[in-house]
Amino acid sequence: MSLELNSVKKFKDSGYLIIPKILSKELLDFIGIYAYNRARIEGVQSIDNQVPNTPSFGYDYVMENLSDFLLPRIESIIGMKLLPTYTYFRVYKAGDILEKHIDRPACEISITLSLRKGGNIWPIYFNNTDYKTREGDNDEFIAPLQDPKIVDATSVEEVLEKMHKEHIGDTTSVLLEEGDAAIYRGCEVVHWREAYNEGTKLAQVFLHYVDANGQFTEWKNDKVHDKYFAQDK
Repeated sequence: MSLELNSVKKFKDSGYLIIPKILSKELLDFIGIYAYNRARIEGVQSIDNQVPNTPSFGYDYVMENLSDFLLPRIESIIGMKLLPTYTYFRVYKAGDILEKHIDRPACEISITLSLRKGGNIWPIYFNNTDYKTREGDNDEFIAPLQDPKIVDATSVEEVLEKMHKEHIGDTTSVLLEEGDAAIYRGCEVVHWREAYNEGTKLAQVFLHYVDANGQFTEWKNDKVHDKYFAQDK
């Protein structure tokens, strides 16, 4: 089986996939240093409820170009045609926590990419119990807040509790070195990070897409009609 066919199967079976060294060293250094410098110069500019008081930036032009640059390779690796939605990067600090969560429809297919770090690798955790159960039953994906079994949930925490009440999770700790990426189904695979005690600083970017043949195509460009993208002429 070819590498690409193998990766397509792995992604379909698990809902996530690790891609080592997706960027060249030169491009990684350029983007990682850029991320560090923007965070150093601008500091905390926006309210990020997930990770408060940490520099975070959405729709950054450099990261939007990176999303477009990697798009053909990502499509080939997972065997899907994708539409870009948006990008978001943070420069995490010691003590930060990324709580257990699933994402909104614009993050149907997501990449988390490690750009630059001070210290050891900070693990990211994936739990794909519900995804694998649904795939095994050939069930169509239903967004959690539209699922009649859990639509009465009043918080993200309650959604996650209801999603997992019948299953003990398959949780994997993933270690991403600088330049490594994880592709995952953001709306279906639960993901999180425990308290950051492994280092002092980590630049990391999310690249978000939707399935071009799926149910969330309205989220192309994150529904921003005049949004800049590198492919625009």
